[in-house]
Amino acid sequence: MSGLALEDILDKISENCFKTFPLDFIQGEKFIPINKTSEALYLGMVDAGLKEKREQLLSKITQEVNLKPKVIPLTNEQFEQLFESCTEKFNLINKEQVSKEQENTPSPLQPHPQDKSKIPDNNNHNLPQASPPNPQPMLQQDAKPKKRLGEQLIDDGLITQDQLEKALAESKETKTPVGSALVKLGFITLEQLKAALADQQGVNYVTEKELTISDNVISLLPEEFIRFNKVVPIETDGKNIQVGMVDPNNKRALNDIIYLTGLSPKPMILTHIEFEKCIESYFKTKKETEKLMEVISEEESSGDEDSIWSQVEKELQDESSNVAKFVSSLIQEALDKKASDIHIEPRLDHYIVRFRVDGILRKVLEVPAKIESMVISRFKVIAKMDIAEHRRPQDGHTSIKIGDRLYDLRLNTLPVGAKEKLCIRILQPSIRMSTDVKRIELVGATTNDIQKIEIMTTSPHGIIFVTGPTGSGKTTTLYSVLNKVNEETVNITTVEDPVEIKVEGINQVQVNTKADVTFASCLRAILRQDPDVIMIGEIRDFETLESAIHAALTGHLVLSTLHTNSATATVTRLIEMGAASHLIASAVVGIVAQRLLRRLCPACKELYTPELDELKMIVSQSEEMDVFREKGLYRPIGCDACGNTGFVGRMGIYEIMTLNREIRKLITHNAPNHEIEEVAVSTGMKTLQRAGLDAVFNGEVPIKEYIRILGALTE
Repeated sequence: MSGLALEDILDKISENCFKTFPLDFIQGEKFIPINKTSEALYLGMVDAGLKEKREQLLSKITQEVNLKPKVIPLTNEQFEQLFESCTEKFNLINKEQVSKEQENTPSPLQPHPQDKSKIPDNNNHNLPQASPPNPQPMLQQDAKPKKRLGEQLIDDGLITQDQLEKALAESKETKTPVGSALVKLGFITLEQLKAALADQQGVNYVTEKELTISDNVISLLPEEFIRFNKVVPIETDGKNIQVGMVDPNNKRALNDIIYLTGLSPKPMILTHIEFEKCIESYFKTKKETEKLMEVISEEESSGDEDSIWSQVEKELQDESSNVAKFVSSLIQEALDKKASDIHIEPRLDHYIVRFRVDGILRKVLEVPAKIESMVISRFKVIAKMDIAEHRRPQDGHTSIKIGDRLYDLRLNTLPVGAKEKLCIRILQPSIRMSTDVKRIELVGATTNDIQKIEIMTTSPHGIIFVTGPTGSGKTTTLYSVLNKVNEETVNITTVEDPVEIKVEGINQVQVNTKADVTFASCLRAILRQDPDVIMIGEIRDFETLESAIHAALTGHLVLSTLHTNSATATVTRLIEMGAASHLIASAVVGIVAQRLLRRLCPACKELYTPELDELKMIVSQSEEMDVFREKGLYRPIGCDACGNTGFVGRMGIYEIMTLNREIRKLITHNAPNHEIEEVAVSTGMKTLQRAGLDAVFNGEVPIKEYIRILGALTE
């Protein structure tokens, strides 16, 4: 259809075909739908010679009409003439307005004196560049000139010109952005890169926490679109969608997101490094895990059964086997989902894998029974456990490096019937705590809670215990206290297993039982190091407890943790471990018991009036029930922002008991827990139950979460 006159093109334009597309879309993209057959759509297009623009437009059109496009190149002026003629001919705009606009313009069917009357051929490469479209685009371009990233980083004093040149060479060689090259070479940190990009582009950057994306959100955009445009959906509230973009100024991609989702996109900076990690996590790793499981199953079905010793030899020597890859991908997926534990558990005819995330176990996948022994054997091999032993429990540990972070894995096997259950505890790599803020910061703690703990830390000697079950945030609380007392004039030494948080100015010792570096032996050595403050990761036996009490009674402040249910139950636990009651009363300064509760998602939590039967599970007095019903409580619903769980993050609740004269007297006389608790409450202690009720009343947690953590009322 090349070489046609404008009049011929106009005569061939079908009204139905033209009206297939919105008028503003036609005008914004600068194309003219001409006609269509059963297999093809004929259209005129400005800038048809620009490959990227042509492909993007044709992709949109193909999705709309499902026909193969046939393109006729147009100049910008020819497009304007055809567009005006079509809108008038098909009554798409006011005719009077058209006539007024045409008073000072040539007739659309009269060729411009400077224009040729023929449409240029498809082979014509000298097409004039298109001018910007008249209507405002859906997303405006920022016309403000911006510095290049390298120039900005040099101006900020973060890199030198020599470092920039090295990064440019690395970028060219690896075909990655210069910012990623700067991070890879160690010239700047990822956080510095994100801050610089955010400042350059004028938009916020995606935080690490926001990159934990639910499957429901990631599936809003096709994988091919995400990969091609380097865009990742972060969260949505049903009207807007936050998207992380390597290029937040990619207006075409943003307009496509509107077209694909019907949501208004809010762009945020996403570095190329983070984008690659997202692709690896949400697409590649998951697919590889499923594929590897199929391959392992097929290999097991087709191969002969090896002896136990040949299995051992094969597993020890083959680090690239499908089983090894499957185990690695399983660990990688657990880390991506921020899991604290991996459970591989037998069922009647298969095994299941569950991850514990935010204290809740979630099923991830099923493992066929015929390959489970190979998977468990692989874990035993990397943890240096006895692969031939199935009848007794075993413990092992190993480390795994993911990227530049080293994770510790603690493994335990347990015979369950004729099978084995495997639990893997994931210990996060040690992190660095800033020493700039000299105050105690605890999520969920009230001002009164913080003040009580700060008063405890002013004591020059004694023991402060932080208690609670595994995963209740005890270590975080201890380090917040340590950060408060960390001064140049104070000698602080810790003994931990493992060292989870690194703090400048604190001497931290890692337990190593094989080298006889235990809590008790370290504590004896520390006392000869002239310490002011000692932190013991956990008191597990009488020997360590005895040393801690001795240190407290000889002028040292000791911080440690215990696994107990409440502050007052800690006293019973210490006596049960072998400590004399009068020594406990003299040595202990205070006890902090804590729990972590899942916090309701603010975007979707629902206000409702609780039933009396529900309230009887948490309160006993009718007056309190009336107050709860009058105010109304909140319950989880689930949305894209929270991954349809109804919860976002966790908060702490605290029971803080400071030992005064009366409580010390009760401990010395071996008073029962409930008597000590009554006196503590009368002197201002808030119990865990009361703190939990306050969280429920304030709409931070639902009743079911309170009951899950603290149990229903029994008194």
